[in-house]
Amino acid sequence: AGLPEGAAYQLYKKHGTALRGLLAEGHIEHCDEAIDQYLKDVHDLPIHDLLDPDKELQQMLEDMDPTIPKFVFTASARHHAERCLQALGVHGYFEDIIDVRSVGLVTKHSDEAFRAAMKIAGVKDPEACVFLDDSIKNIEAARRIGWRSILVGRVGRDCGKPITNRSNPPASRSAPGVIFHLTHVIPVQTIETTSR
Repeated sequence: AGLPEGAAYQLYKKHGTALRGLLAEGHIEHCDEAIDQYLKDVHDLPIHDLLDPDKELQQMLEDMDPTIPKFVFTASARHHAERCLQALGVHGYFEDIIDVRSVGLVTKHSDEAFRAAMKIAGVKDPEACVFLDDSIKNIEAARRIGWRSILVGRVGRDCGKPITNRSNPPASRSAPGVIFHLTHVIPVQTIETTSR
């Protein structure tokens, strides 16, 4: 788009996503072809060079109750999420991917995105949703509409600083770095065995 360095981040901060900023400020034509090309270009990364199969994540997903539907809710594009799931070796554990296109290009910082995700997933009760994310802003949005949420990670994605309860009060109910302990929050599959 020929913007100076750092401009995309400023658009992200102002509009919630760089794409919405580019559209709002006329840097990209507001048509499907231009949006699709942008999403393709910004996600043109060597995913299999950047991500390896994650056995711990695979096992955590395997241990969860298989009757609980699981969705990937991402601010990126479906094709990028599919490539990431494939590289991590977890593509078969999810019902569907709810991407930026699915929610009308709205940011995950907005209540609207979460309501759209619920509609897509066929969920009426927000308390039936458990949301894991690495952004405090996204966690706050999820909690505003009643989703149970877990902050994943130890460094704030939005600020780049270590997450502490004192510096980020909304995270005080979160447990950074707990993704692999998720089975303590979501029921695990139980297998009954009998001895003979």
